[in-house]
Amino acid sequence: MFKEIVVANKNYAVCAASNPQSLDKTAVKVIRLDCPSFLMPMRLVNIDNQLQLRYEILGGIRLSYMPMKMRKQELNQLLTQMITPFMDCADWFLDYRNIYLDRDYIMVDQNDYKVKYIYLPITEGKANTEERVLKFFSELVMEIDLEDDPAYITSVMRCIMGKEASLCALADMLKKQTEKTPFVPETPPALAPVKPEPIKPKPIVPEKNVQPEISQPFGSGQKYGENNLAGAIGAGLFGDDSDSKKKNKKETKKENKKESKPEKDKKSKGFFGKLLEGDKKPKNEPAVEKEELSLVVNAYQQPQMQSAPQAYDMEAAAGNFNTEIEDDDEIESTDTLRMRLESSAVDNVPELIELDMSKVCVVVGRVDKTGKMSADFNFDMSLTYIGRRHARFEKVGEDFFMIDLESKNHTYLNGEELLPNRRYPIHKGDRITFTKKYAITYRVC
Repeated sequence: MFKEIVVANKNYAVCAASNPQSLDKTAVKVIRLDCPSFLMPMRLVNIDNQLQLRYEILGGIRLSYMPMKMRKQELNQLLTQMITPFMDCADWFLDYRNIYLDRDYIMVDQNDYKVKYIYLPITEGKANTEERVLKFFSELVMEIDLEDDPAYITSVMRCIMGKEASLCALADMLKKQTEKTPFVPETPPALAPVKPEPIKPKPIVPEKNVQPEISQPFGSGQKYGENNLAGAIGAGLFGDDSDSKKKNKKETKKENKKESKPEKDKKSKGFFGKLLEGDKKPKNEPAVEKEELSLVVNAYQQPQMQSAPQAYDMEAAAGNFNTEIEDDDEIESTDTLRMRLESSAVDNVPELIELDMSKVCVVVGRVDKTGKMSADFNFDMSLTYIGRRHARFEKVGEDFFMIDLESKNHTYLNGEELLPNRRYPIHKGDRITFTKKYAITYRVC
């Protein structure tokens, strides 16, 4: 009955009105001018004298793609949101029997389970009956697998298929259950700011038997040779020529003439005297120095000296250890979907993405600016061109599928743009690109 088209990056479900006179004008005005929150927006388009009803598909994921494994609170919230439009249609001058019941065209928001239907404003033709609506709900509930309270399915089915089964009875039962245990959506905790630890200064422990040196600025009334720095440099270059003995130049010359040659050798010959003399070593080295030298040589040569290798007992090793090599295919888990980065025009992109598909479905997105993790796998918050809930990956049996969640910058599979809220199979070697502008491309491995 419906066909889907894409116009200006929007996905529409199109239905042709064979008889325009059969349209309910009141319902058309309500949907076009003041559309209820539980209905998809509608447009009337005339192409080649044929009137078309176009419904913009938005508001979450299709009911046919939702996982059937959930908790009791989630089931109760989903059924409450699905049955509320049937109760509220009269407030909008609409007939609940004209709601189109098809899982492919029922959109569900996975955060709060709000539902959007397609309303057919046609007065003629087949309309839904209450029995058909209850049958639709019974088929849906029978496929759901509750994790925490499987017996709750029986209570729901009594209101759908029992003697007093009706939409009102089902709505009342769901309302009472919601009052007992209100629905609380699971939201990932926000990232708490990390407070830096204060740096504690290390206590200064003074060294033992060390006297502090009191240095004075050079040239502050001191004589040459008395200053620590100047005196050390002068004594090293030109010998110890200090005036500590307070001798005049003449007295110094006379004393130098009277001194004997052995006494002159005892004096410091200065820097240049040492260079001229050379580094002469005494012929007879002390025995202690030879022993220390031999110890150093032995210390460097000791690691090189190794004992002969012992023979390896293969029979003993085979008896004590299992030498069989396991097959890699058996070790590798089939519940992990891996994607390796192939090319990217920006930084802060992970080289490898590993999705745990044991959860049946995994949503890929990015961290919100507030630090909230909106998806199961989150890119960096700086990558704002990736949606907070960009795409979804599912596993059905042994096959993997990908769904674009109405992302603003789109998702591409092997270069082809994906239509929003549609399931596409992916295989090993396929290229998945997030956003066309920055081309963050991963290869399924």
